[in-house]
Amino acid sequence: MKINKPNVSIINEKTLELFTYENEYTNALIEGNDYDSFYTISDTTISSCIFKDIDFEKISLTNINIVDSVFENCNLSNKVFDKKLLRRVIFKNCKLFGSSFIDSSLQDIEFLSCNLKYLNFANANLKNIFFNTSDLSNSFFMETKNKNLYFQETKLNETEFIKTTLTKVDFSSSDIFGTHFDLLSLRGIIIDEFQSRYLVGMLGVKIKE
Repeated sequence: MKINKPNVSIINEKTLELFTYENEYTNALIEGNDYDSFYTISDTTISSCIFKDIDFEKISLTNINIVDSVFENCNLSNKVFDKKLLRRVIFKNCKLFGSSFIDSSLQDIEFLSCNLKYLNFANANLKNIFFNTSDLSNSFFMETKNKNLYFQETKLNETEFIKTTLTKVDFSSSDIFGTHFDLLSLRGIIIDEFQSRYLVGMLGVKIKE
C-alpha cells in the first residue's frame, strides 16, 4: 500500500481569525477552539495547512478544495465537499459524521481513528484511500469509482455498496455485519471464512452442516 503523504512546509502559526481575515489559506498551523464568532472560508484551495483541535461547526466551508493538509482532533461533521478535490490529506481522530463527498475526487487520503458515520461517496472517484480503525457505519457508496481502496479494522455496519466495483478490496479485518452489497459490488471482494457465512446468508443461501 503506497499513499503519498501531505507535503506540508513553512508552517506559520496563526489564529483562526487571522487565517480567515488574510484570505490566504496556505502554509499555516491553526490550533484550538477559543473563538466565539462564525467564520467563512469559500471559493479557495486550502494548501499545506495543519488544523488541530478545531471545531468547524462555526466555520462555513463553501466550494473548498483541500491539498497537502492535516486535520487532527477536528470536528468536520455535516460538511459538504461535493464536486471538490481532496488530495494528500490526513484526517486523524476526526469526526466527519454525515459529511458528503458526492461527485468528488479524493486521492491519497488517510482516515485514522475517525468517526465517519453516514458519509456519502455517491459517484465519487477514490484513489489510494486508507480507512484505518475508523467507523464508517451507515455510509453510502453508489457508482463509486475506486483504485487502491483499503479498509483496516473499520466498522462498515449498515454501509451500502451499490454498483461499485470492489474487486480485490480486502474486508477481512473489518466489521461487515449488516453491510449491504449488490451483486456487482460483491464480486471479487476478499473476506475471511466467518464473513463468508454472513454473506452467503445475506444472499438467501443455506449451508447444510
